[in-house]
Amino acid sequence: MAKKSKGTSKAEATKRLIFESALTLFKQKGFNQVSIQQITDYAGTAKGSFYTYFSTKSDIIVEEFWAIDAYYRSIEEEVLKEKDAALELLKFTELQLTYVRDVIGVEMLKVLYANQVSNEGSTKVITDQSRFWHTFIRSIIEEGQRSGEFRKDRESSYLAVLFNRAIRGLFLDWNISSAGFDLVEEGLSYCRNLLIPALLANK
Repeated sequence: MAKKSKGTSKAEATKRLIFESALTLFKQKGFNQVSIQQITDYAGTAKGSFYTYFSTKSDIIVEEFWAIDAYYRSIEEEVLKEKDAALELLKFTELQLTYVRDVIGVEMLKVLYANQVSNEGSTKVITDQSRFWHTFIRSIIEEGQRSGEFRKDRESSYLAVLFNRAIRGLFLDWNISSAGFDLVEEGLSYCRNLLIPALLANK
């Protein structure tokens, strides 16, 4: 049975308890093998409590993506301390990949990605361009374009889509290999040797 959080209201604690219980079970058994009844049994709450906070199991997945974005917001100031846009992208990528490798983990990432791919009609937050992940990368690219560091022949929004699409491809490869390579080391090499050079202005 999961443990209740301290220092929050009863409603917040219950929601968090259900959320964390669901993620634990998804990681252990896989998304499709876990029922709402199992989630609430694990949390030690009534089944009806689930529907007070979530409509479907997929809502848990969506909320986890927004939680990941909250982490990305928390590192904004650290990233913007770098001296140019290329180094900002590298710093963000280093912190992002470290968080996914060490906090999310490959098994949970498999659940998140599998849900977004297989569940028709569910919110595709993974590619939602309103996410901070996308808007922050776009703002860094815009900064590089203004300074003359990055190419200006394409819109910053389009270049941000390509950059993030490439990183999602890296995550997918890491998933397929079951963490068969160091995500941070390979990701930084990928950025330095391919993604950043593709953004640089021809001088």
